[in-house]
Amino acid sequence: MVSSPAERLATDSSDTTDEEPEKSEPPNPTECDSLHSGRQLVHTILPINVDVLFELLFSRSKFLTEFHEVRKTTDMVPGEWKLNKDGLKERVVTLTIAITQTIGPKNAHVTETQVMRKCSLPSQLYAIDVTAVQGGIPYADSFYVTQHYCMSRTVDNHTVFSVHAQVHYRKSIFGFVKGFIEKNTWVGLEDFYTSLLRNLQSEYCIPPAKGKGRRTRRNVHTQNKVLEETITIADTKVKQPIRVPHAAAGVTAQKASSKSHWYRRLVAIMLLILAVVNITLYAKLLQMEDIERVSRLEHSEELDSLLLAKTVRTRNDWLMIFQQQESRYNDEMLEWQRVLSSVTEMLNKASVLCTKLCRIPDNGTTSTGAG
Repeated sequence: MVSSPAERLATDSSDTTDEEPEKSEPPNPTECDSLHSGRQLVHTILPINVDVLFELLFSRSKFLTEFHEVRKTTDMVPGEWKLNKDGLKERVVTLTIAITQTIGPKNAHVTETQVMRKCSLPSQLYAIDVTAVQGGIPYADSFYVTQHYCMSRTVDNHTVFSVHAQVHYRKSIFGFVKGFIEKNTWVGLEDFYTSLLRNLQSEYCIPPAKGKGRRTRRNVHTQNKVLEETITIADTKVKQPIRVPHAAAGVTAQKASSKSHWYRRLVAIMLLILAVVNITLYAKLLQMEDIERVSRLEHSEELDSLLLAKTVRTRNDWLMIFQQQESRYNDEMLEWQRVLSSVTEMLNKASVLCTKLCRIPDNGTTSTGAG
C-alpha cells in the first residue's frame, strides 16, 4: 500500500517534533556574569554543597568565627544582608586584622562591603563582589582592594570555588610605594586564602561516596606500607657507612668550635691592648698641651715683669730678652719632638698589633680547612 503525500508529510512532521527537544538545549541560567578579572587566588572543587559553603563564608557561622579567632582578628562585626538602592543584597563587615610584619603597625581596620550579584541563584550559584577599604596603615586612603567570590554547584552536588582580586588606586602615588603596597597586599591575601582552604578541607571536606572513601584509604595504606618498606631497606643499606662520617664531622666541628673560641679570646685581648694604647696616646697629648700652656704663661709673666720694671733701656737688653726667648723656644721644640717621637713609636706598635690581628683569621681558616 502506497501512502499519500499528506500522510508522509504528517509523519515527517511528527518525527521532527519528537527530535527537537534533544537538539535544542535551554541556556544555563546559573552562569556567573562577572568577567573574573584580576589575579586568581583560588580555583578548586570542594565536596561541599553550595548553600552550605555560602553559609560558612558569608554569615555568622561558627566556622568563620573560629577561623578569624585563630588568625587573631578582633572587633569583627558582620552585618545582615539587606537590599540596597540597586535592588541587590548587600551587607557591611568590619573587623581588625593582625599584621605580622616586623616594621609598621601591628593591625589594620578593614571595612568590607559585600554585594551579591543578580546572577546569584540559591542552590545553584553565588557570585559576590567584595570591596575592602583599610585604615590605620600608611597610604590607606590611596588604594582599596576588590575581590570576587564565585561558588557554583556541580552535577555531583560539589562546589566550584574561585576567588579573583584586584588592587585599585584612588590617586597617583610613587612607583616604589605602589610596589610596596601590592607586594604586601598579595602576600596577605594569599596567606588568608591558603589558611581558609586548609581549614575547609580539614573540617568539612567529606568524601561523597563511601566506596570511594574506603578504596582511597586502602590505597593510601598500601602506599604508606610500601614507602615504609623502601625506607627500611634504604636505611639498612646505608646505615653502616654513615656512622663514620658523622663521628668525623662531630670531631671536626668540635675542633672548629675550640679554635673559634680561642680566636675570639685573642681578638678581645688585642682590642683591650689597642684601647690601652689609645688612652696612653690621649694622655700624652694632654700632657704636651699642659706643658706648652705653662711654659707660655711663665714666659709671658717674665717678659711682663721685665717690661714693668723698666729694666729694658738699651739695645743690649732687648737682645738679651730675644736670646732668652729663642732658647726657650728651642727647648719647647725639643720637648715637642721628644713627645712626638714617643707618640709615633706607640702608633707603630699599634699598627704592628693591627697587622697581626688581621692575619690571624686567614691562618685560622687555613688550619680549619686542612683539618
